[in-house]
Amino acid sequence: MKSTPPPESLFHTLKAENEPWLDDVFVFLPAFERLREAHSAILYGEVGGGKTAMRLALTKQENAGVFTALWGPEPILENPPTGTELTHQAMRQALSACVESLILDGNLPERLGEPSGHIASALQWFLRNCLPFHAEFYIQSQADRMMQEKTLWYSKLLERSLPSVITEQISLKDQIRLLLMILKAAKYERLWLMVDGLERWIPYQAGEQVETLVDAILSTLVIFDVPGVAFKFFLPASLKDILNSTSGVERHRAEEVMLEWSAEDLQAMLEKRLAYALSKKASLDSLCDGNEFLNWLKEFGGDSPREWLRFTAPLIAEYQKHGRRLTVAQLHDFILQHPAPLRLNRARREVWLGKKRISIGSTTEFRVLEYLSSHPGMICSLEELYYYAYKELDTVPDKGETNWVHKDTWRGAMDMVISRLRKKIEPTPEGQFYLVTHHGKGLELLHAEA
Repeated sequence: MKSTPPPESLFHTLKAENEPWLDDVFVFLPAFERLREAHSAILYGEVGGGKTAMRLALTKQENAGVFTALWGPEPILENPPTGTELTHQAMRQALSACVESLILDGNLPERLGEPSGHIASALQWFLRNCLPFHAEFYIQSQADRMMQEKTLWYSKLLERSLPSVITEQISLKDQIRLLLMILKAAKYERLWLMVDGLERWIPYQAGEQVETLVDAILSTLVIFDVPGVAFKFFLPASLKDILNSTSGVERHRAEEVMLEWSAEDLQAMLEKRLAYALSKKASLDSLCDGNEFLNWLKEFGGDSPREWLRFTAPLIAEYQKHGRRLTVAQLHDFILQHPAPLRLNRARREVWLGKKRISIGSTTEFRVLEYLSSHPGMICSLEELYYYAYKELDTVPDKGETNWVHKDTWRGAMDMVISRLRKKIEPTPEGQFYLVTHHGKGLELLHAEA
């Protein structure tokens, strides 16, 4: 009997690696079928779009003849290389990831038994040359993740005196071919190297170095020419313009695939998680009357599964609190009390409510929101907002200073700016859900993301 996780696990704390129930709630998108093909592919998707879920599902769906290894590229911070040397260092990372995956997930003791001389020698070479630290110590350090028999099997292999089958001049391509020989001896027909996890570097300067690593891989055609080996990249959509001019893409060694969700796909994903978290009969219809919430999700959740799930989490809590389906009136009040979070992209001067972009035409309007969002939980006076938005000053000047302007001169303009902003972001004409006026004090911005 399955152990049902709490709803917040399926709708709020979202990380595909920590979802053992992923198989039960996974939605098969058209992009997934293209990834299942034998050739190399690059899946581009937004943060929270389900790239890692696609990778995990792909790993589980494939037959026993495919071995999948996960590589999360790491920056080379000391004396960063360029050109050919960068490619070699990137592939050394990739080969290290493959060898670690083989040890932990390849089930080699059962598949190889007592390996033949050249296979044993080749495997021994990879263990000694491609692990992050000394092979014997590495094997012992993984004892808590492997059965004692498996640890002993690797220890004995490392102790064997074996003739070398590796020359000093072995090329990158030949290393990959040799690794594939070991896999085929273990009855794996293909190797898929999964490249994922770049999001953790993108916000930082090291992200540029990791991007360069991936660029180097995609620009080195020789590594795509080994039969039986395919790369599956799971990358942020922001890298598409950078990587689609690499040799691997231009010469069709790697197919580009966009991870796209239709409203129907997102609803199916939502319904599956509701049925899994609550009951087999649970659905959006069982939570609330009418279509207002679904239409609201389409408008403010956009094409992001993470946003759809995050916005649904409080509705489930509200439904459980009432113990019955919400009426149309209750649902309307609920939506007003849980508006889509307001987010500013300062670099691009963009304003978003959830995944809906709001048209902010003037710099003045944007700077008002910028100042308010920079002071969360605070009431900002109209004077502060005026001098920041119009005069680009961080503080209000004293009366008599050059930049000081009498309130009667600018009050009407500020009232007009705030009125325009309310029309653009407030869910109702009369409501103050985002921009709250505190009479005699100033303005406060609510529901803004940091």
